[in-house]
Amino acid sequence: MKKHEIDFLQITTIEHLQEKIPSCYGAVVTFGEKVLATMMNWKGQYEAATYEFIETPEETGLGDIECRLNLLEIADGTFKDGGHAMAWALKAAE
Repeated sequence: MKKHEIDFLQITTIEHLQEKIPSCYGAVVTFGEKVLATMMNWKGQYEAATYEFIETPEETGLGDIECRLNLLEIADGTFKDGGHAMAWALKAAE
C-alpha cells in the first residue's frame, strides 16, 4: 500500500478522529454503520479513509462517539480538495 502522510489508526473512535482532524482541514462524518474521515496532509493534499463500528452504544453503554471503530480502507491516492476526498469515501462506504 502507498505510504500515506496521515496516520489513520487501525482502531480508533469518532471522538479521537474529531480531535485529530480540525474542521477547517477535513471532516468526520457518520454514514449509516460507517464513519468517513478526510483530512488535509502537510503537503496540502487531502486523504480519505472509511471505518466501521465494532462496538455499539447498546453493547457498551457509551455514546456513538466513544464506540470503537475499525479501519476498513484508505484511498490509494490523494485529492485536490475535501469534496473529492469525501466523494471517494461515500462511494467506498456504499
